[in-house]
Parts: sequence; structure tokens; C-alpha cells
Amino acid sequence: MSIESLEHMVRSRMRVFLRNTWLVTILGSVVLVAAVAAGFYYTTEADHMRIAASPLDQKFVAALSDQIAKSHYNISLRLVATKGERETAQAISKGEADLAILPSNLGDSLNWPVVAILRQNVMALIIPPPGAAARSKTVQNAATTKTGSSATKTKSASSAKSTKSAKGTKSDKKSTKSAASDDSDSSDDSDSDSSKFSKVTELSGKRVGIVGGNEATRGLLELVLSHYGVGLDNVKTADIDPNNIADAIRTNQVDALFVAGPATGRAISSAVAAATVDGKAPSFIEIDQADGIAKRHPAFDSVDIDAGTFGGNPPTPDDSLKSLSFAEYLVARKSLNGSATGTLAKVIYTSRQALAAAAPGEIKIAAPSTDKDADVVVHPGALAYLSDSQQSFFDKYGDDIFYGMLIFPVFGSAIAGIASYLRRDSRTRRLRLLQRVLDLVRKAHAAQTLEAIDQLQVEADNLVIAIIHQGEHEEFDETVRMSFAFALDQLRFALAARRAAIDQSGAGAGSGATASPGAKAAAA
Repeated sequence: MSIESLEHMVRSRMRVFLRNTWLVTILGSVVLVAAVAAGFYYTTEADHMRIAASPLDQKFVAALSDQIAKSHYNISLRLVATKGERETAQAISKGEADLAILPSNLGDSLNWPVVAILRQNVMALIIPPPGAAARSKTVQNAATTKTGSSATKTKSASSAKSTKSAKGTKSDKKSTKSAASDDSDSSDDSDSDSSKFSKVTELSGKRVGIVGGNEATRGLLELVLSHYGVGLDNVKTADIDPNNIADAIRTNQVDALFVAGPATGRAISSAVAAATVDGKAPSFIEIDQADGIAKRHPAFDSVDIDAGTFGGNPPTPDDSLKSLSFAEYLVARKSLNGSATGTLAKVIYTSRQALAAAAPGEIKIAAPSTDKDADVVVHPGALAYLSDSQQSFFDKYGDDIFYGMLIFPVFGSAIAGIASYLRRDSRTRRLRLLQRVLDLVRKAHAAQTLEAIDQLQVEADNLVIAIIHQGEHEEFDETVRMSFAFALDQLRFALAARRAAIDQSGAGAGSGATASPGAKAAAA
């Protein structure tokens, strides 16, 4: 099939289709409704967001997912579990997550706009109570001595009750006094030792246990020590499991504990409870230069921890304590849909009490500063919610709908114009065919030879074929059919009449030519 034939077929099918006005109207309405439905589905389709979180924050993600499900918003969360903060930062950097929970002290957190502040973490340098290790040893020695003395008494009673029992009593008194003096000496020594742990600078050469399972890291400890001129290599650090804090203190493995997390969270409270020995609470090293550290490092802030914030019995700390704090951010990719992020921010801030109840003491949601000179950049979606500038469906798409309603009639007019053009072109074709028939009629009347008549007959046959083909592609109405039938009849009659006339004139001319020689012969 040639390109011209294909084009002719397509044009013919289009003409046939456009002649059916009702079909075109119905199809156009279906297309319009489908376009509106597709646009509505696209604008209301649920946004699936991936959030990367370490084990410390996975409980919060689960609680947030529950709140989203209850609110029936068109967003959903999928947890991307990571092992720690570094892995969480890598997940969002590599595009494996759309959201991430990162602390402000991590440099990568500044690369992403903030949606919400989940909590404020504080640092705590805990010093076990004076003589904790010595008292543990004394209790063990006393238990051993008591067991030995009971055995001795039993043997003495069986051999000689009166005399040896008196001597035994004197001996026990002496041993008791000796033990008491030993306890007093050890307590004095411990008190004198604990008095050395009152400042950060005095941690040089000491053993600091970094408690795991919270925000405490060697990097945070180094930040504090370096500000006071104490190198991390001058401090003996060791990782302490949260469940082994009491054993580490009893066996005298550490001189101080370093913990970081929410002030009312479980990490610091559990460490304080484990460091409490015989009802005596631990003490704390104050970071008295926290204001200076915060000025040098914008990711941190100075904080005064009120007495009793860490809990315990007795309550700790026993007085106001200055320390450093740093925020835990929920950050998002810059390219994340602003509308979806705004909806997520709305769920977070309107459900902050329920989220805090799901993780007691761990979550205290706050809004980041929206000032232009703030230390962090707020995500545009969250900023729209915080500034009460969120747009509804008609706010966002009202202009598009309005202009669409203006433009659609233009397209309708264009379609109608094309249909009219195609119809006019079809009418032109019919008129041209009819005109050719009439032209052949005139030529037939003017033909002078049989050869001309034969040529006109061939043209008439081709014209009939063209008319039949045109009738196959188009549905001729009664008027058109009558016009073609009348014209073709006229052409047929004209050709027949002219052929007969030429034949007669040819026969007369022939007889005249024959008689003339005979007449000439007779005359001769």
C-alpha cells in the first residue's frame, strides 16, 4: 500500500467518523471525563515516603505511621531500618530514603531541610558515688568474715563453752573494730578520690565509660574534652553495655560514665539508677563552658538541667546542672513533594501529644525557627504549614481549571472547524466529479470524430469508477445520488446521440462520393 493510498484511506475514515455528530459528541465527552478523572487521581494519589531511622527512633516511626493511618491522609511511610546515624545519613544521601532522623551534631544533617525537631538531647558525665567499689568489696569481705566466724564459734562451743567463748567474744570485738576502721579509711580514701572529679579538666588520665544504646559517641566526648584542652588520647575510654553499668562500677572498671539522650529519657535515667549504690546517688560533672562551646559549634546549645530531671532515688541531679544539648531532626530531601511534606508536618504537629505518649520521655516535638537567618533551613512543605500558607485543592488547581474551561471551547471550535473543513473538502470533491460529468457532456456535443467519442467514453468510464469509489468512502444522500444519476444519464445520452450523428454524416458523405464518379462516367 502506497503512502498516498494510506493517507486517502485515513482521510476517508476520518470524514466518515466526523459525519456522525452524536458519536463525536459522545466520544469527546468520554475523553473529557477521562482527562478530569486522571487529573483528579493524579492529584489525590497517595504519596509513599521512605524514612530512614536507627534502632533508637524506629519506635517513633511506627507511632507516626499509626497516626497517619488514623488521620486518613493520602500519605504513607515505609521504614528503612539502619544500624546507626552514619548509615541513616548515607541512606538519604544515596536516594534510598526520602526522610531521615538525624542529630544536629552530625554534619550531614545540615545538608537537608528540616521538617520537625523531635527532641533535644543532653550530655551527662556521671560520677559513681564515693567508695562505691570499696563498699562492694567491704560487703563481700564482711560476708566472708561472718561465715568464717560462725564456723569458728561452732567448733569452740563443742570443745569449751565458757572460757573460749569469752576469748572469742573479745576477738570478735577486736575484729569488728578493725573492720570498722578499715571501712572508715576506705570511705575517707574514696571521698578524697571523688573530690578530684568535679571538673572536665580533671578527667585527664581517668577511665570514662561510654554507655551504648544512646546518642553518646566518642566524637561528642572529644568535642567537650578538646574545648577544655584535654585530648581524647589522655582519657581511657571504653564502651559499656547499658546492662553492665552496675558491674563496671562494682568491679572498679570506670571512673566516670558518659551518656547522651533526652533529659527525661530512659538512657540517662537507667544509667543514673545503675550508678546509684546503697541509696547514694551519683554526682555529675558540669559543663560550665557550655555557652562558649555552643557559640563555636552552632549545632549545640547550652542548657540548664533542673534538679531532679534525671529521676532516681534520691532525685538527680540534686541541683541545677549546666550541660550541652543538641537537637534530633526529622529531615527530608529537597525534591520531596511539598504538598506531601506539608501533610506529614500537619500530622506530626497535630499528633505530638500522642507521639510523645507512644515513647514516654523520648519525644518532645518542637517547630524549627522559620526566620530567614535561622541556623537550619525548613522544608518548604513544612514551612507552608507552620506559616499557615498551605493551599487547598482549588487553591492549587483553581487557575488550571479556570483556564482549562476557557481553552476547552477553543479546542472544541478547532475540532468543529476541522470537521467542517473535511466536510467542505468532501463536498468539493463531489462538485468536482459532477462538474467533470457536465464537462464531458459538453465535449460530447462538440465531438467531430468517432475517435473523440471513443476517448470521451473512456473518460466517462473512469469517471463512473471514481464516483463509485467516492460513494464507498462517503455516504451520499438522496440529492447527491440523484444529481450524479441525472448527470451520468445526460452524458450517456449525449455520447450516444453524437455517435449516431457522426455515423449518419459519415454514411451520407460516403454515398455522395460514390455517385459522383458514376455520374461523371455517364456524362462522358
